[in-house]
Amino acid sequence: MYARGILFGKMKYELGDHSFVRCPENGLVADVEFKTKGYFGGTYNAIGGVIRNEKTGESLYDLSGMWSGEMVAKNLMTGKKEVLFNATNARHTPPSVRPLEEQGERESQRLWHQTAIAIKEQNHEAATDEKTKIEDQQREEAAKRQSEGIEWQPKLFRKVCGGPGGSEEGEEDLDWILAANIDGPTPDIKAQQILSVAPILPGQPSQSLNGAHRSQSYQTQSSQGANSNDLIDFGQASDSSGTKSGQAPQPQSKTQDLLDLQDQPGPGQPVQRVDTMTSDLDEFVDAKP
Repeated sequence: MYARGILFGKMKYELGDHSFVRCPENGLVADVEFKTKGYFGGTYNAIGGVIRNEKTGESLYDLSGMWSGEMVAKNLMTGKKEVLFNATNARHTPPSVRPLEEQGERESQRLWHQTAIAIKEQNHEAATDEKTKIEDQQREEAAKRQSEGIEWQPKLFRKVCGGPGGSEEGEEDLDWILAANIDGPTPDIKAQQILSVAPILPGQPSQSLNGAHRSQSYQTQSSQGANSNDLIDFGQASDSSGTKSGQAPQPQSKTQDLLDLQDQPGPGQPVQRVDTMTSDLDEFVDAKP
């Protein structure tokens, strides 16, 4: 994100970065560059990019246009152009979010709610005070983790296992990846798996991550000390059943039932997954120390 016109003129924000969309099933990748306006030429909101076959390295389509207007894909074999997407005539779909009272204390919308209200009211002093409260708490918690030798771990993500032979080989440009396997045999089951990671939709009950769909290393790291009041929830206050200490167990929802496609394996037992490309049943086991 870039800001122009800070010193003079009207301030304007720009997007300037690369976005990659990959399809492992067919080996295609789209590299879309969000271009920033040059000092002496160019335009705002421009994009450029290419769709290529990662297996052969062959470029199939050129992408051009504006992300706020019409985007065009050009077939490099035939030279034919077609509209990929026209944002001008597209209808905005408002996101479905849970009301604040259903959100956790550390979810962004609820956490920054008072700051956002102050900004909308143009009360810069109140916005600064609310923002400072959150940042000061984050600094205190970071200092405490450092003094106790605790490595910070996100609640819902884990580090990418890239490099030759890694399970996410080719994804080294990503810092973190979702700490759950979205590998259902149908789109409906995949949707239920996504909803089982964390509450998303209004009325969806809170529940812990399914143990069979989290990496063993993530579970181990998450269980290492840290105060349950930290802004980053390490899950250390959960017992083996996934229930927070001092809380009554939560009943399983239909979402959880759909996620449990097989009996939960015990510690050290293999986990079975369906290969999305071949439909073969793969078996994974933890490496022995």
